[in-house]
Amino acid sequence: MNGPAPSRITGRLIVGGLLIFFGLLFTLDNFGVVDAGDVLAYWPMILIVVGLLRVVQPRHSGQRVFGVVVVGLGVFFQAQELGWTSLRFHDLWPVILVIVGGSLVWRAFERGRGFEGALAVRATPREGERTTDPRQSDFAFMGGVHRVVESPDYRGGDATAVMGAVELDLRGATIAGPPAVLDVFALWGGIEVTVPPEWKVEIQVTPILGGVEKKARTAVRDAEGPEQVLVVRGTALMGGIEIKG
Repeated sequence: MNGPAPSRITGRLIVGGLLIFFGLLFTLDNFGVVDAGDVLAYWPMILIVVGLLRVVQPRHSGQRVFGVVVVGLGVFFQAQELGWTSLRFHDLWPVILVIVGGSLVWRAFERGRGFEGALAVRATPREGERTTDPRQSDFAFMGGVHRVVESPDYRGGDATAVMGAVELDLRGATIAGPPAVLDVFALWGGIEVTVPPEWKVEIQVTPILGGVEKKARTAVRDAEGPEQVLVVRGTALMGGIEIKG
């Protein structure tokens, strides 16, 4: 018999703990027991703790990168509060772009090594272009891309939207083997993925000032057929990812 699942520190637990902490702090300040101003000078420690939790307990690799960024911001703001540095956030914010970009490049090489064959670089598809390739690669920059995939052995691919939109229609595709992996990245743009109702979708996307929404309906799976699993992973940086079906 399996034992109880290990407990994880969730966002609800963190928010609840912070509300209790600040409630007690301001109550004690009202009664003159402590000076809330002195304690609030250490508010960046909240960022450091949240970031460390994402590094130690990530649900996917993207959250580990997000955790490193949050820890770095917490350390920077705490150094400012304590007067250890005269640097401003305006001086260092581009480092965040370097970290996120480095993560994307690393994952691109990692994904390339895992492919069972060479993935040809394709030009941006025309509106509604159809393909039966097992893998797809779509990029939209200040424009729109609409791809319809009808592969009998879909294995995944990548979709990138920079100030643009990618619409990926997978309703005509079938996942014949292991889980298909779709890498997504949205920067000031959006990616919309439409899947068949019999697919199981696992979302491993880290939103940074962005959003991820799943509207896909899950139908009852045929017990005789293989489970079709699509893993959507990546980053939404001031952009949006939507999964629907």
